[in-house]
Amino acid sequence: MCPGLTKMRLISHCNRSLTFHTLEATEVKPFFNWTKEVRINMTKPLPLIQQAGFILLNDARLLFRNPLGKNVGDSIAWKANDDSYIVQKSSQPQGQHWKEPTVEERMMRCTGPVPSLVYTFNSWFVGNYGHYLHDHLPIIAWLREIMPAHALLVMVKSAVHAQIIDSVDAKFALKRIHALEFNKLACASEARLVVQPYHPWRHQGLVRPLRNWIRPFSPTPVSPATEPKAVAIFYSRLKAPSIRHGRFMVPEHEEAILNLTRSKMDSALKGIRSSLEVYNGHLADGVPMPIVQQAALFESASFVIGPHGSGLANIVWLPNLMPHLPPRKLASSARNADTERDCLHRPRVLEFLCGVRSEVVQSGCPFGRSYWNLFALARWVEYHHIVFARNSSEKSTWVRLDEL
Repeated sequence: MCPGLTKMRLISHCNRSLTFHTLEATEVKPFFNWTKEVRINMTKPLPLIQQAGFILLNDARLLFRNPLGKNVGDSIAWKANDDSYIVQKSSQPQGQHWKEPTVEERMMRCTGPVPSLVYTFNSWFVGNYGHYLHDHLPIIAWLREIMPAHALLVMVKSAVHAQIIDSVDAKFALKRIHALEFNKLACASEARLVVQPYHPWRHQGLVRPLRNWIRPFSPTPVSPATEPKAVAIFYSRLKAPSIRHGRFMVPEHEEAILNLTRSKMDSALKGIRSSLEVYNGHLADGVPMPIVQQAALFESASFVIGPHGSGLANIVWLPNLMPHLPPRKLASSARNADTERDCLHRPRVLEFLCGVRSEVVQSGCPFGRSYWNLFALARWVEYHHIVFARNSSEKSTWVRLDEL
């Protein structure tokens, strides 16, 4: 049996439970009720082969309208040889996500060559880094596995998307993806529009093919002669132009969190070289950090700490195992499925999220805004949570230092 597959099976159960560090009675029961609901939705997805559903179009025409500030733009599809065909009336109810062309759009000319077969899908938040990682890449990973070798994947053209996909698989990006500009027309002899599974992909088990693609299980053995280093990343949300959704932290509070983190690292990692990196998506000179560099930074990490936000979506790049880290010694009362071999060797994430006492922070609260949920239990990490303090708002967030 392949050692890599064996390891993947060993950690496949991880994160069915997770650690909650907020102990207020008004938070604990609602939090664990929420985690129970999430687990029910995600722990036993149907095999993908049973879920796959497509609208098939011959002599196909495809177009993505510019969303003009909206979260979701219209995706347009039709048959050039059948004016009476209506996508919304296809046998799959999800056909409603594909719209009909205008008279002007029907008159447009094809852009580029006309391939024999293309696949495409409808999603949202085009150009948003975090959403691309958890809402676009999983379906791309799945389509990459099932598309015939001659098929192309038609996607909206985006500089952010191009950087990410190039860093993941440059050959696939070059040979298999057709990037289509907004309001331009793509044509194909046959198109397959994904209607099932549909967003959110995490409910259909698509995070696993994503991780198999971007982080195949091949842990690098640590040589006895190599001095290990534990890298901790703190995701900073100080007020900055790049943070568009509020939920800032004031500098004094963030500095207090960093000081406490350094102190706890010094205590817990005695004898292990360590560093605490403050990440905000930018280099020291204020220039946006290249995506390749962001991925490499998080791939080196043993710990990630910080509030929910797009920057924390980078946990998708974390390694599978960090075997040089000493496993935590847990009391017998704290042991659960995650204390088995290898689960305790995973990188560790502590995410700050909205709870009952901080429900006003953003929509989807309490609890729903978590990458544990968005990445379908994020089984490649050991997950921890605390909720924002009671004085948090949609503009600024705080945590209780005694819960860190």
